[in-house]
Amino acid sequence: MSIPKLQQLLEHPDPPQLWYQLQEIVESRIYLQGGVEVRPGDVVLDVGANVGVAAAFFAAECGAGVVHCFEPVRPVFEQLHRNLRHFPACVSHPYGLSSRSRRSTITYYPRDWAISGLYADPAAERATLRQALRNLGNSEQEIEERLRDRFGTEALPCELRTLSDAMRSESIKRVDLLKIDVEKAELDVIAGIEDADWLRIRQVVAELHLDADRRLDAATALRARGFEVAVHQEPTMARTDIHMLYALRG
Repeated sequence: MSIPKLQQLLEHPDPPQLWYQLQEIVESRIYLQGGVEVRPGDVVLDVGANVGVAAAFFAAECGAGVVHCFEPVRPVFEQLHRNLRHFPACVSHPYGLSSRSRRSTITYYPRDWAISGLYADPAAERATLRQALRNLGNSEQEIEERLRDRFGTEALPCELRTLSDAMRSESIKRVDLLKIDVEKAELDVIAGIEDADWLRIRQVVAELHLDADRRLDAATALRARGFEVAVHQEPTMARTDIHMLYALRG
């Protein structure tokens, strides 16, 4: 499905954010690199689903049989749920995945939904976005305009479950692709997978918002579970802590 078609079906309060996600996910296929693939009928877990661009792509373009979408930020989930009405293969869940099941509080950015998360740090997020905009060739004046009033936050209640608890409650028997994009909580998601459930997972792709030591921890954890792992940084994220991890069961 083309970007213009998906753009007609998906809504976002900030159209430039939607366009950026479409470019990254549909055109650049950021989640389908390093040998990672989604085949017709596959079961995908979209952890940190945001407004559903990746889920729609997996369903409409790749033919996934079911895409389980996990989004704990209430306003974002509500938009996700509305967007996914166009994609019957997608199932939305109003909770996030973490190292243990619990009620918690999550930081919501009303002006930048994609960076909402458990470990929000407005100063760090500002610096990362500033560098990414520089990498894209924006002038300092353009950058200042883009950053202005973008990092106000609200604390919202949320529900978290472990991935293994979610697999049991949603009757998920296999995972052909585990996609993780959870704004510095990647290791928490990995820690919530029980030994027996690792054997049900075929591929992992994760956007790592982590420093070098914790990126190594993530890669080491997956290699210990029998995956071949590659870590790559997109040019737009140069000189930031954001990298992509691709893991295939060996």
